[in-house]
Amino acid sequence: MAATAASCWKLCFSTLLLMCLIPLTRAHELRRGLELADDATTARPGGVTVPVHFSQAFYVVNRTIGTPPQLVSAIIDIGGELVWTQSLPPLLQAGPALFDTNASSTFRPEPCGAAVCESIPTRSCAGDGGGACGYEASTSFGRTVGRIGTDAVAIGTAATARLAFGCAVASEMDTMWGSSGSVGLGRTNLSLAAQMNATAFSYCLAPPDTGKSSALFLGASAKLAGAGKGAGTTPFVKTSTPPNSGLSRSYLLRLEAIRAGNATIAMPQSGNTIMVSTATPVTALVDSVYRDLRKAVADAVGAAPVPPPVQNYDLCFPKASASGGAPDLVLAFQGGAEMTVPVSSYLFDAGNDTACVAILGSPALGGVSILGSLQQVHIHLLFDLDKETLSFEPADCSALS
Repeated sequence: MAATAASCWKLCFSTLLLMCLIPLTRAHELRRGLELADDATTARPGGVTVPVHFSQAFYVVNRTIGTPPQLVSAIIDIGGELVWTQSLPPLLQAGPALFDTNASSTFRPEPCGAAVCESIPTRSCAGDGGGACGYEASTSFGRTVGRIGTDAVAIGTAATARLAFGCAVASEMDTMWGSSGSVGLGRTNLSLAAQMNATAFSYCLAPPDTGKSSALFLGASAKLAGAGKGAGTTPFVKTSTPPNSGLSRSYLLRLEAIRAGNATIAMPQSGNTIMVSTATPVTALVDSVYRDLRKAVADAVGAAPVPPPVQNYDLCFPKASASGGAPDLVLAFQGGAEMTVPVSSYLFDAGNDTACVAILGSPALGGVSILGSLQQVHIHLLFDLDKETLSFEPADCSALS
């Protein structure tokens, strides 16, 4: 692998360690079933294609907000409850273009009495309730505070539409890794999919070190090529968590086993749930499963592990041994669906003739594993929000964009 790829993997792994400190019980999910204000949901039904590119450690989309249009970037967060962007004055350290509400003739802060505000459990309203709607949201990256507004938004091939979004004015985050916010696609009323009346969305991520484009699809354009080799469908897990918890808006699956070479690792009953994430670059497994996977990979490689040449990694091998012996990983889901994670998606060149496994174990995950975005490359994933299923198939993602 090239040096740029090694730098990317190092940054992604360090980013995951930071993000694992953010509790998975992210609060404040929006109540389902509430209708938004008519002028906040005028997105047209139909197929939408959004180009996606890799930046630093995340997959990012560009969009314009306001009149005249202001270009801002956003990390794709499929577990995020809403679309939000930093607004002037800047609240994080230097970097991305920010949205200036005063420079847009079509921006409107939503009042506290609006339906869009009423749907936010943690809204804040001043005086008699006629003021601007304040919000507090816990995202995959940390907590943000601001106000809810609506404006003309254009993203991908979608016609410009008035959408609701958060204008963040305070945050517990130090950085957004070069982006100005995130596009939430979680199971909420204010997600991008919900506001665009999309009953399905899909994405296909190209490897980060190729420079090739990836794609996000919403509505009618969200479909797979067909039931070829490696295709599968598995249902979302229904949770008993409170409706305002982070898990209830995330896409959870039942992972029954992981195969690595000749080893089959059965998932424990208390830890067989895995969250699909685009906001976490690297996969994290509950500790007991990670220990078994670590042994299975080491046995398949057949060489003694070596000390990691960079901080934060756990399992590394001489590059020559790993490249010839590391096995593909097969994730076996409920219903018989099997997803193959090839060696190239989890083993990276760490320098010094060393290859490291970009998967970790963590006791801080509360029994829920995370399927990171870098282990999803070259897999087209389709989230059917009506059927509550995930379907997937191998794909050349750069050819779909």
